[in-house]
Amino acid sequence: MFWSRSGALVVAALVASTALVACGSNDDKGQAPAAEASAGFPVTLKNTFGETTIAKKPERIVTLGWNAQDVVYALGETPVGMPKVTYGPTPAGTTAWDADKFDPAKTTLLDTTDSIPFEKLAALRPDVILAPYEGFDKATYTKLSEIAPTVAYPGAPWQTTWQDQTTIIGKALGKSAEADKLVAGISELTKKAAAEHPEFKGKTISILSYGAENYAYMPGDPRVQIMNELGFVNAPGIEKLEQANSKKEFALTVSKEKLNDLDADVVVGYIDGLTPEKFAADKVYASLPAYKKGGTYLMTDQQVISGMSAVSVLSVPWVLDKILPGLAKAAQASS
Repeated sequence: MFWSRSGALVVAALVASTALVACGSNDDKGQAPAAEASAGFPVTLKNTFGETTIAKKPERIVTLGWNAQDVVYALGETPVGMPKVTYGPTPAGTTAWDADKFDPAKTTLLDTTDSIPFEKLAALRPDVILAPYEGFDKATYTKLSEIAPTVAYPGAPWQTTWQDQTTIIGKALGKSAEADKLVAGISELTKKAAAEHPEFKGKTISILSYGAENYAYMPGDPRVQIMNELGFVNAPGIEKLEQANSKKEFALTVSKEKLNDLDADVVVGYIDGLTPEKFAADKVYASLPAYKKGGTYLMTDQQVISGMSAVSVLSVPWVLDKILPGLAKAAQASS
């Protein structure tokens, strides 16, 4: 299958090439003058709160959010601190796609479930905090910036594209060229996947979360964007919701009675709080047009849901292997 071979090899080659660059830099540190080690710095990055200037190449990196650490790893660097994963974690407390890169002797996992642990974060003595996706307020940004230069999100919280996350972190670490290569590699993978699945092209899609509360993910959310890159277009109901989305939130609550308005050729449904049997036994869910015709792809595996949600240069090739068959089946059923 393309994704388990060609796709994985392309990304592995890209990650390996950037890692070799990083290893070369580390080996030369004792010989290279400080000015050369920080060539290209200072750099200034704009964010929703203003600007952040990084004076020299960061050595002690802390990440916040779902996937900044993925880009750091892909660029051949190792964070000294990153969030502990609580949704679909590995036994070590990381995402499945970061499992082979995480070293507890080098990286401290931070519990950010309820709030940012500022004291523990500060104790790591970071010289940069990377959070180009994490949705915090200005007061939090100010407090983080007192610890180290903080690279915050450039627009709406939780809606920075995976491409922008990669290039922002690449610039912050002095590795813009390597970041551009990673973006190009993943873009090539999604283009090839779209070409191998012509049944996706032009099909409408909605991504919903079902349970005690029902949520619809908006066009600005990276998990929707990656579906668009595969050839799907947003359902009319999703576009209508977005027009009324004045706060530009990445997801909106939808009453159960309104779910029918979000029908699409293909509906991706997160049901990790349910089971397929319980979903089918619910009269409202079972009556939805996409479900009745087989166009609903129900997902229960938290790691796979997380991989689709935390879109990054490492999660994309990992998760596509797992979701393409289900997406293809749903798209074919809607034809």
